[in-house]
Amino acid sequence: MTPTALPSSRAPTPRMSALLVSPEGSHRRYWTGHLRAVGVGRVLEALGPSDAVAKGKTATEHGVCVVETAPQEGGILLTIRELRQQGWHRLVMVSPRGDENTVRLALAAKVRSFVVARSPGAVSAIGASTTGPERLDLSDRERQVIQHVANGNGNREVAERLSLSPLTVKSHMSRIGRKLGTGDRAQIVALAMRAGLIH
Repeated sequence: MTPTALPSSRAPTPRMSALLVSPEGSHRRYWTGHLRAVGVGRVLEALGPSDAVAKGKTATEHGVCVVETAPQEGGILLTIRELRQQGWHRLVMVSPRGDENTVRLALAAKVRSFVVARSPGAVSAIGASTTGPERLDLSDRERQVIQHVANGNGNREVAERLSLSPLTVKSHMSRIGRKLGTGDRAQIVALAMRAGLIH
């Protein structure tokens, strides 16, 4: 990706889509509001695994996929695998459980971020920050790192692609997090997407 100048202040990209999977209507409304706040123009809502696969196929742009469930619930890991095959690589799992086995299952499914919450109100909103594009004073290398992270790569994979050490990538992510006021990878990606730095 060729780095471009930071946008001054522009409207969110309306074609960016998000897929939201939750059986609870009130939770879907909560997440939809926050996804729209970070520049998502189209939010596809699904009630469960089979609905998610069907809705996921209708998207032409793949932003972030938020799955609200526990990994142990029937078929969700298979569903996540299918969603990844469709192009949904930015996966965030929100679960009421945070035990070691649940986290291990989520990581095995290659989710980007795992959030433990008893209710959606207990979760920090994805990208719900007052940090505007004008504050994203990032170097070209930092933008490259974020793009690779947004594509679903871990620090080691990013390091290999950019001929860096994993420790250097970790340092870049820490510096970016300090600039944006968050250490959450999903929120960093969301803010960068909102600013038009990555696609």
